[in-house]
Amino acid sequence: MMLAGKNVDQVKALIDRGIASDGTQPTGSAYIMNTTDSIRSVRAKVFISYYLGKTISPHVNVQLLQANSISGTTDVLFYFQGLHAVNDITTNKYPPGAVADQLTLYGGMLTDSGSHMSILEFIAAGFTGSFGTVSEPCSWTQKFPNPQFMIQHYTKGETLIESYWKSILQVFQGVFVGEPLANPWRQYIS
Repeated sequence: MMLAGKNVDQVKALIDRGIASDGTQPTGSAYIMNTTDSIRSVRAKVFISYYLGKTISPHVNVQLLQANSISGTTDVLFYFQGLHAVNDITTNKYPPGAVADQLTLYGGMLTDSGSHMSILEFIAAGFTGSFGTVSEPCSWTQKFPNPQFMIQHYTKGETLIESYWKSILQVFQGVFVGEPLANPWRQYIS
């Protein structure tokens, strides 16, 4: 997992968010977007409706939305998008430890992603982690984070990198950006 941002201050803020998230036990929502881009919304189409609500974790209300974006929201813990560019990300507030990605080509091309949004936009908006591809991946779900597994592992107390790594079956076409040891749901053993 890389520590990356558009400038040094963003990288420092990313690290600070990761540290600030540790053990906070946040509650909020996971937004899985079924956008107007049907190819990039494949995760939403295959997401099993049984896992909506708080079935995966009592900390997270999993929502499947028929929309291109969310706006003015304050409870975003997970944001699984399906557009090559995501609008309104700066209108939301993200608690430390929040993660987001979009199922698109070249989101992991941090400085030259062409017409596709770089995942650094998520980091700049206040997310603590993201994943993006660096080559033509097609829309095969195994090449992108599986929302069910990401939410499940992260909210059971695994670190950001452990959770992301376990949620992707084929990691060879993408990069992880974030504070790898962020652990909002850290379990304290006494």
